[in-house]
Amino acid sequence: MDKPFYPIVHVVTKDKLKLFGLLQNSANNSKKIIVNIHGTSGNFYCNSFYPYIADVAYKNNFAYLQTNNRGYGDFEYEPGEVPHGAALELFEDSVMDIDAWLEFCVDRGLTEIILESHSYGNEKVIYYLNKGKYKKNVIGVILLGFNDSVGTQQRYEKKIGKSYLKEAQELVNQGKGLSFLSDIFGGIAGEVPLSARSYLNYYSPGTELSKTMPLRLGKKLEMYSNIKVPILAVIGDNEEWEYTIIPIKEAMALMKKENSFTEAHQITNCDHGFNGKEKELSKIIQRFLEKHF
Repeated sequence: MDKPFYPIVHVVTKDKLKLFGLLQNSANNSKKIIVNIHGTSGNFYCNSFYPYIADVAYKNNFAYLQTNNRGYGDFEYEPGEVPHGAALELFEDSVMDIDAWLEFCVDRGLTEIILESHSYGNEKVIYYLNKGKYKKNVIGVILLGFNDSVGTQQRYEKKIGKSYLKEAQELVNQGKGLSFLSDIFGGIAGEVPLSARSYLNYYSPGTELSKTMPLRLGKKLEMYSNIKVPILAVIGDNEEWEYTIIPIKEAMALMKKENSFTEAHQITNCDHGFNGKEKELSKIIQRFLEKHF
């Protein structure tokens, strides 16, 4: 019997942004579900590991929900709409996205939730578990390609010898907060365009993002330490393309020290997206689910 994939589903956030996703029911209509939160410019269908996690979820009597958040794509805006896409999103608004998806789950009786995330999505999940409406429904966390976005940008700007803080502030002061920075790829470590307002929201001193997963400091992961459910953290070993800032093994040790619920794994010969290592990743997740749920 084929696994029951359902039509594309959607939610509307508190600020009226429509987001889409794909829901796979569990094998026995259990109350358990794994909810995916993608990373920068991602979406609910692009990562090669999705089908593997969906399969593991089904075998362990979990539903699986792949979701879009307001960081999908690069630049999405029309007059009268909520500005979204990686270039325009604001970090704190991610709480509204996850709230909407978890409400979608709870309303359908899926009340025992594992939040599974990738890259920048990890910081959104950690922040949500400190601020979100449905955080008490979360029974576990899976962090894939864990990272420090602020540290990554700081390292990039040190490398190129340039900060965009003054430029971003001037654009915002001129009412041009949705405009790109002059170096179109400068705002997210040379990889993705970023608007002036998002740059300030991410990288100004004392931002919420800067406090969420500060691996760069090598100590005191306060928001991470507040998580009180089992945590699985998995990362590849390709340091050149990873975003932990400190060496990966030091980051793993720090996470275990700061939160005793942490189980961490490093996959060898593996990139940030787990390409070609999906089966190994799925086996690690399988063992985590068997152990705790």
